[in-house]
Formats: sequence, C-alpha cells, structure tokens
Amino acid sequence: MIGEILDAPGSKTKSGILAQFLFLLVPILPWLIKLPNQRNKLLGNLRQALSDIAEELLARSRAEKEGLNVEEETVEEKSIIGLLIKAESSSTELQLSREEVAAQMNVLLIAGYETTSISLTWALIELSRNLEKQQKLRDELSQFSGMDPTWEQLTSGLPYLDSVVHEILRLHPPVTETVRMAAEDDIIPLSSPVVTSAGQTITSVMIKKGSIVASPIRAMNMSEAFWGPNAKEFEPERWLVDSDVPAREISGHRHLLTFSDGARMCLGRNFAIAEFKAALSVLIRNYSFELPEGPATKIESHQSVLPRPKVAGQDGPKVPLKVKRVEWN
Repeated sequence: MIGEILDAPGSKTKSGILAQFLFLLVPILPWLIKLPNQRNKLLGNLRQALSDIAEELLARSRAEKEGLNVEEETVEEKSIIGLLIKAESSSTELQLSREEVAAQMNVLLIAGYETTSISLTWALIELSRNLEKQQKLRDELSQFSGMDPTWEQLTSGLPYLDSVVHEILRLHPPVTETVRMAAEDDIIPLSSPVVTSAGQTITSVMIKKGSIVASPIRAMNMSEAFWGPNAKEFEPERWLVDSDVPAREISGHRHLLTFSDGARMCLGRNFAIAEFKAALSVLIRNYSFELPEGPATKIESHQSVLPRPKVAGQDGPKVPLKVKRVEWN
C-alpha cells in the first residue's frame, strides 16, 4: 500500500527515472534522503504520520498501564505494545529508550501488513505457475470446507501449507537485504577460505567500528551452496524431508534470514507467518488462480519502498489473475 501511494499513477509524486535511481542509492548514500524533491517530502510526511500514530498508541497503553492495580500488574504481558513499554522501564540489558520504543512501533506499523501483502502476492504467483502444487495445497485444505482451521492447525497441523509459506519466504523475502552498522571492531571468520582480487587468501574479515555491513538476505536464501542445486526453484516439498543441507548452519528462523537473526530478529515473525497462512488458506480453499498468459507469464520487480512483483507491461505493481470459485461437492 505504501509503495502504491508513492507511485500512484495520478500522483504528482510519481517518480521518474532519476527519482527512482536516487531512491535506490539511499542505502549507500543516506544523505540523498534529505534532497528537497517531491518523493522525499512525501516520505518525510509518511514518517511523521507513522510517528504520530505510534506515539498515540504508546501514550494510550502507558495510561492504561498506569491505571492498573498491583494485582493486575502481575499478569503476564502478552501484547507487543505492552512488551515494548515493559522494556522501556526494564533495568536489564534488554532495556529500550523511549526513542527505540517509538522506532520499533514504526517498524510494526509499516512492516506488519506491507510485507505480508507482498508475500501473499508471490504465493499466488508461484501457485499459479505450478497448478499441481496449488491443487495439492487445496486438497490438504479441503478438510476445512465450511469452517476455518484452528490456531494449532494453522501453526503445526498443515504440513504442506507450512511448506508453501516457508518456500515463499525463502525465495521471495519482502526485504531482500538488511544493513547494520558495526558497534565495535570485530573479526568475522569465514566458513571457507576466499581469494581476494589481489590474489590473497583470507580466512576472516576485519570489520572496524562504524563500518556498514550489508546482509544479502535473498542471495543467501537462494544460494545453491546452502540449499542445493534447485535452490532457485519453487519446491515446497523440500520442507517435508529431513535433508542435511548446509543451510542448517544458518541460525535464523527455519534456517532463513528472511526475518533477520540475532538480537534484532523480527519481533512479529510468528504472527506474520500465522497471518500469511490464514489468508492463503482461505483463498486457496475457495478459489483457483491462474496467470493471464499461463505459467510462462513474465513477472518483473517494481521498485518501491519494498520491491513488489508485477506482470511485465503493467503500469505499477499489478498482478492480474484469472480467479474461479472452487465448488465443493
């Protein structure tokens, strides 16, 4: 939705080639975001609106928390906003500043639905390219004709749905790379020696404090070195077998970097996966999907705040599909 706002066909802020080029350079040259063009002004307004919404939600939650009595405060906090506020007042190493809490809220507001929307679009594309896999998923979901699966069934009782979802997250991570700044000097050991352009063989990389380090999420998720020779293919079945692939060395969620890893791993990953499964299960159970020109329909990437898929030739991030109602006997 946010990407569509920035590039809406009738918008005065619709980016030209130069604006899109500058936008792609922002991760490398952050000062470009301060240029006084229409796109940056809109992004500034978007950030301000998100900050205002986040501050209002946090203020309400703080007020509610302050009104609790002692007995009520002993109840385990389960809401994300409540946990962030709890971290704000924590005296442990997990303590967050007021600015960090607000920043996390902004991430939840922008990432909580935009990324899931992109993943759902890619799921329909891949299942339209592979109609037999779409039918296999529909067959698994047929047991829920006229009703919805429970939380337990969504999270652990539908193995092929789980496989399709994680294969989409592997092949098409909504965020293709993440960038971090080194807080201190460090040395990163390499799993195997690398020969540099100067002909030197190295077994580790020195990272100085303040260095910008990019983690190529999509490249690692699709690396044949980690996932085998069919790493670039849509194969949900890979999740149904206990294969001894080198990807097991990756400690991220299900050996993926889609949700990042470490202390800054995505807070809402479990909810996002459940939301993804719930939406996909309803769609596939009730409708069949096909690409307009069949499985060979060319799909391109539309560059925006988050890259979105598009059918080649479409204006903007659009993926028209042929949709038919599934009739159950």
